[in-house]
Amino acid sequence: MDRELRASLKRVAFVGAAAVAVAASPSPSNAQNMLPVCPLIATGGTIASKIDPVKKAPVPVLSGEDLVATVPDVSKYSRIEVNNLSNVPSDYMDPPRWIQLTGEVNRVLARPEVAGVIISHGTDTLEETAY
Repeated sequence: MDRELRASLKRVAFVGAAAVAVAASPSPSNAQNMLPVCPLIATGGTIASKIDPVKKAPVPVLSGEDLVATVPDVSKYSRIEVNNLSNVPSDYMDPPRWIQLTGEVNRVLARPEVAGVIISHGTDTLEETAY
């Protein structure tokens, strides 16, 4: 499969993840009918990568803002707050980064207006991070 096609499919997977996170969360019931807040914690990895022409390998270069920009309609469903926690290859995710990520997830989920959290991540260590 072509690398650009794979990258596009991964962006679609991100869109799906964002939609699921938003759809699974109830909207706040306040007088202003505000949209739910759904922070995106970007960590780098495959989804944030482009092929480096010199290295001929994927390198994480896209920010969380770049990823959100690929899904312009998401603003109809949620207020996305981007936190670029890291921008490293997936296999660079290690215990100190997991601790930092856990702390950030706990911090944002403690806010009453937050309906859910999205973590953009690469594929190589996704299961370790999820655990």
